[in-house]
Amino acid sequence: SWSKDFTPAMSQKKWQDGIKAKVCAMDSDEFDLFLAGVVMAASRAQMMGVSLTEKIEYFRALRA
Repeated sequence: SWSKDFTPAMSQKKWQDGIKAKVCAMDSDEFDLFLAGVVMAASRAQMMGVSLTEKIEYFRALRA
């Protein structure tokens, strides 16, 4: 549902700032559901181990 907010023409900085704003706006329950979605998408893409951990830590760092 965020696709309308993030276009291919956006700079990397603007994209990162936009993701950070959305993640920080989530309450704890929403963030937990978001991370569950990240894990499920990673599973479908057969991403696991260090790669998945890096993704999760990235999103957690945005909320810090």
